[in-house]
Amino acid sequence: MTIRGVIASMLTATMLLASVPAVTTAQQPPPPPPAPAPPPPTVMMPDVVKSEDARVTPFDIYSVGAGVLTVARMPFHVALCALGLGVSAALFGATFGSAYRETSRVMDEGCGGPWYVSSRDIRPLRSTTGLFDQRMERYQER
Repeated sequence: MTIRGVIASMLTATMLLASVPAVTTAQQPPPPPPAPAPPPPTVMMPDVVKSEDARVTPFDIYSVGAGVLTVARMPFHVALCALGLGVSAALFGATFGSAYRETSRVMDEGCGGPWYVSSRDIRPLRSTTGLFDQRMERYQER
């Protein structure tokens, strides 16, 4: 048999085998998904006991003012944090990492602290009328 005969017989065998449905080489269906794990047991939290002096602050003008102050202050706080990041990166690079404590303090100074204002921060501790009355009484005694 010559080389032409070998190639011709291989091509013929390939064409015949290609026309036969190949069950063994077909893509098998995916296995069924595993059964879902049972959910973990729910942990019941004990009721939080509130102390007597804990009060719920009502939604009032101080809450609105705190929201406005938080939004108005945010760009400045972000700018200060970015400036602190730049200064601390320059300090860290200039000292080749030996001033890492000072670098972290600079970062904390710029990015630390509260990022929001709560109504308790701007709410007066007592009414100003009592203070005014006390001052008026002092001046009247003279």
